[in-house]
Amino acid sequence: MESPGEIALIEQIESHDLLKNLIQQITKDADLAGAMFVCDKDISAKELVLEMYVFLFQLMTADFGTYLNFLYRVDIPEKTLKSITETEPELIAKHVTLLVLKREWQKVWFRNKSQ
Repeated sequence: MESPGEIALIEQIESHDLLKNLIQQITKDADLAGAMFVCDKDISAKELVLEMYVFLFQLMTADFGTYLNFLYRVDIPEKTLKSITETEPELIAKHVTLLVLKREWQKVWFRNKSQ
């Protein structure tokens, strides 16, 4: 079940037609953090949410150092991460997925608006 925040973000991404830019930004930040984010360039915003969740969950459980590097690169504040109250990895990954996508979306939207 999608949260209201996910639904709103998906609608926002789709309405601005910047999905490919968002995927490029995520891929760039993942590369700079030492991770490899690979997804089909022709996926929907909804599918991107799932791909991002899988990516973050795998990093969190298999390579925590790279996970932290990625979150730092994306610019997720430590205070925000510490405020997550969930304790199950699946729930944490779901929450962090939304944080990452929102932040990456801000970068892409602002860059596009500035041009």
